[in-house]
Amino acid sequence: MPRTDRNQLNLTVRVVWAGALCALCLAILVGRLWYLQIVKGSFFRDRSENNRLRTIFISAPRGVIHDRNGEPLVSNRPSFNVEVVVEDTLDLRKTVTDVAALAGEDPDELYERVAKQTKRRRFESKVLLRDVSRDLVGAISAQRHRLPGVVVGVAPARQYEFGDLAAHLVGYIREISGEQLKNPNYSGYRSGDMIGQSGIEASLERYLRGERGVQAVIVNALGSKIGEAYVQPEIPGNNVFLTIDRKLQKAADDALLGKRGAVVVMNVKSGDILALSSAPRFEPAIFTGEISKDVWSDLTDPKAYKLSNRALQGAFPPGSVFKIFVAAAALSEGVTDVKEKTFCPGFLQFGKRAFRCHKHSGHGRADMFEAIVQSCDVFFYTIGQRLGVDRIHYYARELFGFGEPVGLSGIEESVGVVPSTKWKEAYFRNPQDKKWYPGETLPVAIGQGAVSTTPIQVARALAAVVNGGKLLKPRVVRRVVAEDGRVLEEHSNAPEIARVIDIDPIILQELKRSMVGVVEDKRGTGHAAALPAESKIRVGGKTGTAQVSSRESGVTVEDHAWFAGYGPAEDPEIVVVALVENGGHGGVAAAPIARQVFMRHFNVQEPPKLAPQASKKNKRVEVSRVDH
Repeated sequence: MPRTDRNQLNLTVRVVWAGALCALCLAILVGRLWYLQIVKGSFFRDRSENNRLRTIFISAPRGVIHDRNGEPLVSNRPSFNVEVVVEDTLDLRKTVTDVAALAGEDPDELYERVAKQTKRRRFESKVLLRDVSRDLVGAISAQRHRLPGVVVGVAPARQYEFGDLAAHLVGYIREISGEQLKNPNYSGYRSGDMIGQSGIEASLERYLRGERGVQAVIVNALGSKIGEAYVQPEIPGNNVFLTIDRKLQKAADDALLGKRGAVVVMNVKSGDILALSSAPRFEPAIFTGEISKDVWSDLTDPKAYKLSNRALQGAFPPGSVFKIFVAAAALSEGVTDVKEKTFCPGFLQFGKRAFRCHKHSGHGRADMFEAIVQSCDVFFYTIGQRLGVDRIHYYARELFGFGEPVGLSGIEESVGVVPSTKWKEAYFRNPQDKKWYPGETLPVAIGQGAVSTTPIQVARALAAVVNGGKLLKPRVVRRVVAEDGRVLEEHSNAPEIARVIDIDPIILQELKRSMVGVVEDKRGTGHAAALPAESKIRVGGKTGTAQVSSRESGVTVEDHAWFAGYGPAEDPEIVVVALVENGGHGGVAAAPIARQVFMRHFNVQEPPKLAPQASKKNKRVEVSRVDH
């Protein structure tokens, strides 16, 4: 056999290297597959599913707020929100700018709004605009081809059935803030959620909010819905029934039109608040959408304080309304009696200062009844001096509840001030200012000086006078009912008594007699609160005119006008407290407001006005005019 001169090839080394290279490649492939499927499997699975499946959270409709008779005050309606899925946009800023141009909004503000919504899952939409018009929905839908990632969502929005009726009481909802999201009390909320920010909407948020639903939809590569995977339905919020009477509330609101002030109507036997009005009011519905700078400036204008609930949060000097409670203290302490007369020459000289009476010519000799009826300041200067500030403080705070919160369903309120010697020591830093001087007691005795109260405190205290001495806890919520009819919270008809005031019933009866005199006596200051004689319903009350100091020199500031009344006189049902800020005299500005509310409550109509009979001569002239 012939032999070749070629050397035999040695393939062993090459095979080994080739095998090693293949093994290395296989190891890299397996390692990569292990990394992708095991280590990062959940991440890529989530991305894959979110590209195909989109999870949409469904806002739950909030509970409906009713008045005491079951009439809805606040309900829900469908609204449209413009939203954007950031992952579906090629250029987020351009998309936001295009939407802003269609909506007439500032693109920078919209972009910032999107950037703030950080607590969102991938492929979850972020809200650009809330509660937009149908015209804007149509414009955006027509431009979908150049607005990648932009969708229009449907969500429930608040429907305020009677506009600004009881606006401060029911409150408003607004998007949750960053600070609230950090608060543990708001765990479970997400950026973009709408929550109660004031009034009942805020204080009963736990009942009204409901539980959001979840919907998984199947989308194509363009993000358009092509199917549905599953749905977990939302759970509506619970319904709230208030103690407010819608018709009486409207009467109070109407009576305050064009004024700044408050009206409180309270049932003296149960503590139910039948009306709680504050003016000027605002439209709660404006908070469901976007608020312009001009609207926000109007709401926060310091000259109006539209967002402030004056009935609960406004602390004002009560003026002569406070005399009722000073009189109760003086009679109880025995520093005077109903028969003692004090001479009023129009002022009281105390030290080097003359303390003036509102009637500069004086009231002459007046006893307790006449002093209350005519609101004689000198009489109350005298008994206030005898009582001293600490005894006035004790009766006003410890018995009648001034200077402490009334605790109305968790709604924020002011407590006011009832001064005392200890209060002044704690309040002032300068040692020379800590001492209480006797001359400072005199203004306090007529509801001036350092005294400040809220209208609802006055209503509660007056109710205690006319109901026999029971200081009630006011309430504004009757019950809370779930969507399925279960009663979650209910207040019985029995009143919740904070304390029983230890004052002789004879004294309370004398105070009631005096307040009837304020309205009915020919010398009384509260005639404007009297109901028509045809109704045969008598009411009582007390006027108040609280002086207001101005820090601006040369500026005249009108006094605050008060009227605190009750009716019927024989068997009291309600108290009505009316305050007109800078309204002038209580008998002129506040008493007529209380009268309107009384008339609505007792269903009293104004008697027809009789036309004056014309003389025969006037009749001939009138005919002559017609003929011509």
